[in-house]
Amino acid sequence: MYRISVLNLRKTNVFVRFISQFKIQRSDCISKINIQQLRDPKACAIRDKGLVLGVYYNDNVKEESVILTPSAQKYNDACGGKLWKQLKLAPIPRLGEARIFYDLDPQFAYVAVAGLGTECFSFNSLEQLDERKEAIRIAAGTGAKALNALRPTYIHVESFGNAEAAAEGANLAVWQFREYKSILNQKVIPNAKFVLHDNCDVEGWNIGQIKAESQNLARYLQEMPANYLNPTSFAKIAVDLLCELNINVQVKTQGWAASHEMGGFVAIGRSSIQPPLYVEISYYGANELQRPIVLIGKGVTFDSGSLDLKSPKDLQYMKGDMAGAACVLAIIRAVSMLKLPVNIRGILPLCELMPNGKSPKFGDLVNSGNGKSILIRLPSREGRLLVADSLVYARNYWPKFIIDIGTMSKELLHTLDGAACGCYTNSEELFCYLELASSQTGDRIWRMPLWKFYEDRIKDTNSADVANTAQHKYGDSPNCAAFLKQFVCDSQWIHLDTYNVAYSKGSDIPYLGRGMTGRPTRTIIEFLFQLIADTKL
Repeated sequence: MYRISVLNLRKTNVFVRFISQFKIQRSDCISKINIQQLRDPKACAIRDKGLVLGVYYNDNVKEESVILTPSAQKYNDACGGKLWKQLKLAPIPRLGEARIFYDLDPQFAYVAVAGLGTECFSFNSLEQLDERKEAIRIAAGTGAKALNALRPTYIHVESFGNAEAAAEGANLAVWQFREYKSILNQKVIPNAKFVLHDNCDVEGWNIGQIKAESQNLARYLQEMPANYLNPTSFAKIAVDLLCELNINVQVKTQGWAASHEMGGFVAIGRSSIQPPLYVEISYYGANELQRPIVLIGKGVTFDSGSLDLKSPKDLQYMKGDMAGAACVLAIIRAVSMLKLPVNIRGILPLCELMPNGKSPKFGDLVNSGNGKSILIRLPSREGRLLVADSLVYARNYWPKFIIDIGTMSKELLHTLDGAACGCYTNSEELFCYLELASSQTGDRIWRMPLWKFYEDRIKDTNSADVANTAQHKYGDSPNCAAFLKQFVCDSQWIHLDTYNVAYSKGSDIPYLGRGMTGRPTRTIIEFLFQLIADTKL
């Protein structure tokens, strides 16, 4: 190391300047600069609040075709007509569109005006849809999503005439799965907090937020990669989320299932190194002696198809094959948060289906708890085996009725696409309530045939009582329902095949982005509301 002192530098004629020499020397000739003080702190405050308002556009009306909602009109008056003046400068937003305006008043930094379509929207019996509520969800979701990109802290959303629907649309639209992204790669963080604007229906707003939050929870679980969400971690999540709400959760092992003659569940569970688990959830909102409702959710955390291996195109979506279990967990959590006066027993058979030496083979036979033997005609039709065992087990609780939810048949993609999930039931009364609930939530159902025609198909076997599917190329979804019907006995029962609605490309429903959907979580919650309102529970 070499040291060169300042003295040596001077001797060598090297001129050195110190930092102090660069400072401006003060003198009497330089006037003193007065430091400005902030007199109004509000003038420099960060304005990060957004507001979502609505506008109607009636295509069939020549004069006064554009009408502001009452809340938008009130805001326009408060800001001296600036909103209306700016709105007229460009095309009026239609349904599913929104325009953002900046600095119209001191309170809100930006205001989104979302199109509600026509004022004439009402219940459409042909569409089986309350189009007014659906337009509100679309408008609230479109406006909230547009403002969320600006990273506000709060977004105030008007009710558009129905606070519950507005809360659902806003919360569903901005949700994104970003659990495993680094902060630098997250485009919008965090989500803004939604506040009801200029309306007194706080109860409806809170109900809508709980419904949307429940569906987002189901979407979250469906989106989790299969190496993170296996049966064990799913059961742990159920314990963590539900026990804090005083909901009883019991986790049972493969040995317990074998002792209860759940041959299908045990056979599927052996195919993976991940141990299968049988989770039971008990919510008591009414008298403990009151008969419960049983909800069964298919919980295959990854479905490879076993020896009947699925195509690479299908395998990329198989992490969401536990959509039924995710919905049941989210529904029971929402019911507890809403404190509904009903008893519910949730059953989640959790396992993985993988190809190995213990996987079920073509032509294997298993026995169920009701004494029927089952031919495994196709190992890839595993979900119905889990649900069949659970239907038999559910009899122990003498349920008022049973609802099972699961992604069963790809065939519905070619028939219903993403419009509605398939519904099979032996109860006309329950179907009427469920159909009404689906029309209110916008998450529709479509009744499918539960005919003897399909029962004959699954009974067409020489080696067992029933087969897990028929030998025919088509009709797999009703074949599945006919198979499950063999294990229902005399209970009222609804089977929901949700394969076609479990994933969305982002174009089916404006307020649901690309990815897993969490459907039909809100429909089942609304269904329970309808039954309670009519004192059917």
